Amino acid sequence: MRKLFIAMLVTLAPLLGSAFGQDLVVTVTFDGGGWFDRSFNEGTWSGLTRAVQELAGETAVDVLIYNGSADTTATALRRMAATRLDLVVAAGFLQADAINETSPEFPGTRFVLIDEVANENPNVRSVLFKDQEGSYLVGYLAGKLSQTGVVGFVGGMDVPLIRNFEQGYVLGVRAACPECRVESQMVGDDFTAWDDPDTARQIATQQAARGADIIFAAAGASGMGVIDFVNETRCYRPNGPTRTTPLTEAVAQAPKDPAYAAACGAGTQPLFFIGVDSNQNYMGDTDGDPATMNHGLTSMLKRVDVAAYNAVYDVARGTFTPGLQVLGVAEDGVGYAIDAYNEGLLPESVRNELQAVRDTIASGQVVVPDYREQNP
Repeated sequence: MRKLFIAMLVTLAPLLGSAFGQDLVVTVTFDGGGWFDRSFNEGTWSGLTRAVQELAGETAVDVLIYNGSADTTATALRRMAATRLDLVVAAGFLQADAINETSPEFPGTRFVLIDEVANENPNVRSVLFKDQEGSYLVGYLAGKLSQTGVVGFVGGMDVPLIRNFEQGYVLGVRAACPECRVESQMVGDDFTAWDDPDTARQIATQQAARGADIIFAAAGASGMGVIDFVNETRCYRPNGPTRTTPLTEAVAQAPKDPAYAAACGAGTQPLFFIGVDSNQNYMGDTDGDPATMNHGLTSMLKRVDVAAYNAVYDVARGTFTPGLQVLGVAEDGVGYAIDAYNEGLLPESVRNELQAVRDTIASGQVVVPDYREQNP
């Protein structure tokens, strides 16, 4: 019977029960943030497991998980590869050193690094995303809909990757609303910034106090602090002037759950978050009813699931190719999420306008600069 075998490796202990009798042995490595972060890592995991499920019946796959600090990944990979390892899917830029170190040692193993460029060995594929394009689109939406003219950005670790998110977001906001202001702050400057929801929540609280009514969290598991703050606070009384935007009427018409109606009376405005990587819109549903007003305005989709899916599928089919792949709007590698949870917040006119902006980016008419290229 075909199966998915998962071994969770949280230390460098010997693998128990790893008598591989499968057609394909895959390891996915995370940087300690966990694969159920409801963001980047979970998207990677989702794509990998989807490939395994689709291959079931013709290709049996063992999946090993290594979830630890990036500086121990290389040692863990050596231990696993010494037995058998066909494919390594490395989630996140922190895995780059481990891939660069181990890939030359195991030429028969394929390595796929998601979100960073690894060495150019013939067994290595690197997958990058034009994060700035997706961030531009959700920034445009935030600038179009903000009722205070102030929006927020909470980044995870202060690295060029996240600065690229930030820059794209700011450019999108300004394209839609030149007079709008962006409040921006990073959670920290080391890898713990990806899993520090308390600090992210504090930052979101401060940004809201300065008028931000829409906050984009590009911070991995730390982003849950922003989402929790928005969901629990629900609304606030603006200290300054407000604008009438398409969101104003949508909010007025949206049915409210009893808790929101009780907490948010006249003179208040709702708070919204923008999710990242995976579709996090559903997290803004505070009463289990998508029909009532949701606090997830949209999510910036980064299709890490596609990168992971393709990695497994290509190795299983014998069609793996090394080198660099770059996925942007034109390749459906990044975008935004509209579903039952947020469609009531986005009038058709706004959706059409956002689609038109997307099309100009996909066609190359609008080029969103990459922070990493500007700051090598």
